[in-house]
Amino acid sequence: MAIRSRCLGIVALVSIAPSWLAAQREVGLLYGSWEAGRTISYEARLDRPWGGALRHGIALQITNERGAAGRAFYGVGYELELLRGGAVLGPYAVLSGALGAESDTAGQRIAALWTAGLGLEWRPFRFFAIDVEERYRVSDRGPHGFWSPGAPRKWWSTTLGISIAVSGTSRRSASAPRRNDAPPALAAGPADPVPPLMLVGRTGDVVQTALEVVGSPYQWGGTAENGFDCSGLIQYAYGRHGIRLPRMSREQALAGTSVSVAIDSLRPGDILAFAGRPGGSVTHVGLYIGDGRFIHSSSTGVRLSRLDRDDPDGKYWIPRWVGVRRILP
Repeated sequence: MAIRSRCLGIVALVSIAPSWLAAQREVGLLYGSWEAGRTISYEARLDRPWGGALRHGIALQITNERGAAGRAFYGVGYELELLRGGAVLGPYAVLSGALGAESDTAGQRIAALWTAGLGLEWRPFRFFAIDVEERYRVSDRGPHGFWSPGAPRKWWSTTLGISIAVSGTSRRSASAPRRNDAPPALAAGPADPVPPLMLVGRTGDVVQTALEVVGSPYQWGGTAENGFDCSGLIQYAYGRHGIRLPRMSREQALAGTSVSVAIDSLRPGDILAFAGRPGGSVTHVGLYIGDGRFIHSSSTGVRLSRLDRDDPDGKYWIPRWVGVRRILP
């Protein structure tokens, strides 16, 4: 089978799941070379968050061995990543399996390519990352499985790649897939919270700036009026008054000074940090505005919520409330 025909077949396999692909949050492209440049690997992956520490997605794998053997593999499969995307610079683990065709000078057969390894990711921006991975690869003709492959070929490889965030429409439905820091849409309480009547001082100016964009759509990576994510809203509100904050929610949860996680300790302008699950790491932030209320950008856009266990929003947020940071004295 010609290379062009194999590639068309892989594209056809990917296209059978358009709704799943539409839910992706990042596209990654990786390139590797080993055995003194005799063997080249290419990978394209589309993945999204899955829980607090995992990412998963579809991966297209191609390997091509130069020389007399002329061995090559073309396939598409599933990839699982642990701890990737959780830090500006940090390690992660990766597992993948791809099904496709392996060919050499003797012909071609259905085969699988299993991989397992570790990576190091540098994410200077929320929407862009550089990845280096060291993987153990098993080419399995048959296929039989990672631990007992048929006619196996095993090797280590180093790959270098980039990951770029992709986004859909600026306004999402409540059922649309979401990133960890975009919480589910929740029904409003008996009466939606209203902004405070009067805010004074510099913190009041910050809060007022955030209140002016209530109703703006949720946009992952958004930092302006056309859309905000949770940390983008906080950065925008403080930035308009000359105060620079980190971009990511987990970094904002370390800014300023720590305050007790208690409603009685809060002041307007405090940053509230929330975890994706009770007791977990920070994935969402909001801005306290007073009277037990905070403003944040959730999956339905910039809105106000209550820290009240009798309120549907509060019932969700209070168990996940893990920190408070005060930026201005």
